[in-house]
Amino acid sequence: MKQLLILSIFLTSVFAQGQMQRKNAEDMEKMEMRKKRMEQLQDQKESTMIGIQTNYLDLSPEQAQQFFPMQKEYKDLVREAQKQYREKVSKLRSKAKDVSKFDVDTAIKYQLEMKEELAKLESDFLKNTTSVLSNEQRTRLVFQEERIKFEASKRAANRTSEISKRNFDRKKKLR
Repeated sequence: MKQLLILSIFLTSVFAQGQMQRKNAEDMEKMEMRKKRMEQLQDQKESTMIGIQTNYLDLSPEQAQQFFPMQKEYKDLVREAQKQYREKVSKLRSKAKDVSKFDVDTAIKYQLEMKEELAKLESDFLKNTTSVLSNEQRTRLVFQEERIKFEASKRAANRTSEISKRNFDRKKKLR
C-alpha cells in the first residue's frame, strides 16, 4: 500500500511537471508570435512614416536614399539615450525599497541630462541634413513633429465629438 502511494505521488509529480513544461513551451510560442507581430507592426509603421515623410517633404528618390539612413541612425541614437536614462532611473528605484527614499533630485538630474542629449542629437541631425535637403524641406522637417501631433489631436477630437453625438442620439431615442 505504501509503495502504491509513493508510486502515485511520483506519477502525479511527473505528470504535473510535463504539464508545466508543455505550458511553458506554449507560453514561449505565444511570446515569439507576439514578438514577430510587434516587429511586423513596427515595420508597417516605419513604412507608413517613410511614405508620409516622402510626400510631406517632397523628397526625390535620391534624397530619400540619403535622408532615411541618416534619420534611422538619429532615431537609433535617441533610443539608446532613452534606454540609458531608463536604466539609470531603474537603478535608483531598485536602490530605494521605499518610495519615500527615492532620490528625486538625482532622477531629475538624469532626466535633464537625457533631454540635453536628445536636443543635441536633434540639432546635429538637422544640421547634417543640409547636404541632402533644401532649406524649404528642412523647415518642413523641423515643424513636422508638431504638425503630426496637431493632426493626431484633431482626429482624436473628431472621434470624441462623433462618439458624444452618437451617445446623444441614443439618449434621445430612449426618452
